[in-house]
Amino acid sequence: MHSISKFTTLLFSFSLLFLQINCAKTTDVEPITEPINPVDTTNTDLDTVYLNANISGFIINEVLYDPPSGLPGDANNDGVRDPNEDEFVEFVNISDSCIDLSYCKIFDTENLNLGTPNHQFPANTFLSSGKSLVVFGGGSPSGLFGNSIVLTSSNAVMNLNNSGDVMTLTDSLNNIILEFDVEPLSNNPNESYTRSPDLTGDFEQHATVITGVLFSPGTRVDGSPF
Repeated sequence: MHSISKFTTLLFSFSLLFLQINCAKTTDVEPITEPINPVDTTNTDLDTVYLNANISGFIINEVLYDPPSGLPGDANNDGVRDPNEDEFVEFVNISDSCIDLSYCKIFDTENLNLGTPNHQFPANTFLSSGKSLVVFGGGSPSGLFGNSIVLTSSNAVMNLNNSGDVMTLTDSLNNIILEFDVEPLSNNPNESYTRSPDLTGDFEQHATVITGVLFSPGTRVDGSPF
């Protein structure tokens, strides 16, 4: 009877541990480049899926491929304007599931042809439903960015050309998930392109949506968090 009691206690303890598993926190990630903001730790969504082409709720919401000149172009807020490091792409999860981005990859056209990603997401990278994630080209991003997950490009700067370039997001096996074609929008904008309205609209130049505001990494176009 004593041995059965011990086994029952152990089984109950393991069950409690399993019930506490939720969408991973950024502090659990082993990043290639350390994220600067935590995931919402109040999330208890157990429905986690690996990113695939059938997920309609994972979107590109904003892209800065032509940072403005001078300090107004310091999108990553590290005190230095750099034409490559201040480039960024903003993803938002508008699905009902927590999405696993582990080992997914971002390419520009040149690196896609070479098979070498500009960025590879580290293991255990999870994006909760309703949250955003920003990947900067480089630098040392500083600030809250709407409490989104913030990463810098792991292997090479984003290096998106102002014309004739496509940013491609793939899964770990190089299956294409999302593409952003610079060419239809290319006019050396010196600002980002953002969906208007956020999440559902077409891409428009940021300052035409909010006058004088050139980009909003990690937040809605008006600066409010997702």
